[in-house]
Amino acid sequence: MSKRIYLAGKVSGVSLIVATQKFGSREKELRDKGFEVVNPLSVVDWHDTWFVAMKKCIPALLQCDEVHMLPCWKDSVGATLEHDIAVRLGMRVVYLE
Repeated sequence: MSKRIYLAGKVSGVSLIVATQKFGSREKELRDKGFEVVNPLSVVDWHDTWFVAMKKCIPALLQCDEVHMLPCWKDSVGATLEHDIAVRLGMRVVYLE
């Protein structure tokens, strides 16, 4: 069974094109290596409020084996929340450059 990886990073305040590119490139890289990837952009609707988006993303995160933090994660309230949850639950967290 392949490892399921959640991607975390800044989405709010970023254009859809930029967000799609930065999350999509990492998703493709991991899928090409045989991993199952949960991209938050495929979990939420672009027009969801932050609160609604987080209510969708957190359960998706909890279904994963590890979390990969995109370089922009520290600039995001949502990604820092996802990071905190992952760390507190003892999940493997990978920090990307």
